[in-house]
Amino acid sequence: MGKGQMTKEHIIRQSAELFNTKGYGGTSLSDIMERSNIRKGGIYNHFESKDEIALGAFDYMFAQLKGFLTEAMSELSDPAEKILAICDVYTKLIEQNLWEGGCPILNTAVENDDGHPLLKQKAQSAMDELLAGLCGMIEDGMKRKQFRRDLDVEAASSVIVALIEGGVMLSKLYNDNKYIRHCTNQVKNYIYGDLAVQGETA
Repeated sequence: MGKGQMTKEHIIRQSAELFNTKGYGGTSLSDIMERSNIRKGGIYNHFESKDEIALGAFDYMFAQLKGFLTEAMSELSDPAEKILAICDVYTKLIEQNLWEGGCPILNTAVENDDGHPLLKQKAQSAMDELLAGLCGMIEDGMKRKQFRRDLDVEAASSVIVALIEGGVMLSKLYNDNKYIRHCTNQVKNYIYGDLAVQGETA
């Protein structure tokens, strides 16, 4: 990797948590300069605008999240266990403060629902990928006769995401980890209650 590419990636890594905590509107070029220890001219040698840095930073954070999820599920084949592994990743995200700010998808979606179309599009694409993965797990569970055959797969995946992201939001809002625990416990109840074939237990 060349020096220029290394510098560019350094700027993205250092600015990622700034955007994730302060948001796009709250993060200034001065903040990025201070965090990365690179002068304005050096930053503009690699990026045309703050927009470009923010988009790159989101991609970096989402790639990290996918890495955490992939690692957590790498040795699992059971669909229910995979979904619970996703819950564990988000719980660790909050309890171990893996990143400043919590979930980048949630933060970007909330801040940019009307304000920044490109970042909103990034958040939508990331959420689409997460939902598609969950749909695949639920469909796999249906094929294995672990989950009911009559499920609305899209609705079930959206409930799971809403519970997890809601737990993240409440835990960050109140600075209390109990909310992510409450909500991920409800995911488990949902999986083995509403989704499971009758008689299936944890």
